[in-house]
Amino acid sequence: MDKNIVDNFSKFTETMMDSMKKLQTINEETMQNLTSQQFKTAQDFVKTTSEQLEKLGKSKTVEEAVTEQTKITSTVGQMMLDNAQATLEVITKSQKELENLISTTVKENMDQKA
Repeated sequence: MDKNIVDNFSKFTETMMDSMKKLQTINEETMQNLTSQQFKTAQDFVKTTSEQLEKLGKSKTVEEAVTEQTKITSTVGQMMLDNAQATLEVITKSQKELENLISTTVKENMDQKA
């Protein structure tokens, strides 16, 4: 077999293995970031809801109860929007890292063929 073919195949295999390792790292970081964010969000929801429900329980009139319920709804709604924004940021960062990995890998493979 031609030594040049074997060398090219070896370089290609090495490049692909490096790319797979980088992909694994990106995926691991993404999952860690998403998991961490979701735990924080869950803790915030529990804390905020508990505080608001305590206030709701101390309401003496229907008007106070409605006001507290409105605050709960508003606070939880904002928390959901914040969570969605944080999730989007994590996914967008990962997407950029993947795009960079793909373009780098393609360029490296094209350079090896030349």
